[in-house]
Amino acid sequence: MRIPRRSRPLPALPALLLASVLSVGTAGCSLPGGSDDGGDGTGLERALDAVPASAADQGMMYRDVRTARRLVAKDPKLYRGLDGFGILEVVQHGYTGGSVRADWGFDAKDVKTSVTVGNSSLLTGEFDTDSVGRAMKKQGYRATRTEHGTRYEKGSGDGTFEVSDTARAAKRSDIALGLATPDTSLRDDEAYTAVADCLGDVYEASFYAKREDADVVLLAIGGRLGKDGTSSSETLCARTASRKAADATAARLREKTAPGQRYAGSKVTVGEGDTPMVTMTWKNSTESGLRPSDNDRTSELPRVLVWGRG
Repeated sequence: MRIPRRSRPLPALPALLLASVLSVGTAGCSLPGGSDDGGDGTGLERALDAVPASAADQGMMYRDVRTARRLVAKDPKLYRGLDGFGILEVVQHGYTGGSVRADWGFDAKDVKTSVTVGNSSLLTGEFDTDSVGRAMKKQGYRATRTEHGTRYEKGSGDGTFEVSDTARAAKRSDIALGLATPDTSLRDDEAYTAVADCLGDVYEASFYAKREDADVVLLAIGGRLGKDGTSSSETLCARTASRKAADATAARLREKTAPGQRYAGSKVTVGEGDTPMVTMTWKNSTESGLRPSDNDRTSELPRVLVWGRG
């Protein structure tokens, strides 16, 4: 499905966790969680709509948290790479201990989707704003009412947080994720829309940043569920700069699919047009490197295509 370009204007709205939008109660806002009837595109498409176009050269990660939580609970060995659910606070507490709910007023059970860019994030779901407010006050944050919710600020280096009953934005870098959709988003970027269209309706995806001076203009890897709702596969989509670049990209990937290699038997395809899409799909397994989101940790395929190593 091609991504429809939305009419503008709308009101002015996460580098990957490598080692590791719902409608807000304001007219014109469309955040990644969306409605349960799937309106306005896939969850990934709505996630792109929440990220400003100025972040095109950053890494971005999307998670359908409800699906990820179910998969991790059912098969923790296969889906252990998703156990932070794309929620920075959950990942941090996994290392330091303690309670996410006690410290921040919410936990993973409240979250529907997550989008991460750098150290900034946007979560959608159902948030107890009173509980969040008490937790933020305990940490020394000052609350200010805004058009879309409540903003919490403390001091330089402590980040800025915006919370409503359906979304929570954490800004810890210059990337301006927030509770309102940006005037121009990644969904307005032709390369991002093409790659998202290639990935399809995924429950997790990682974009490895757009580059203008390389064979691979934009690379992403996303996961799809099988018909049984538990098995899964991942698809790599690489938007290339030219037909020659596409052929070179496909050749590098085919080295990884040769007999004896980790991705042996996976089919590499080259699309049509002047800037072809190169794709590769493999079935997930518990073997290292083949679990969902393993490339976020190992960088095996991004290292080959983005950095020219491996």
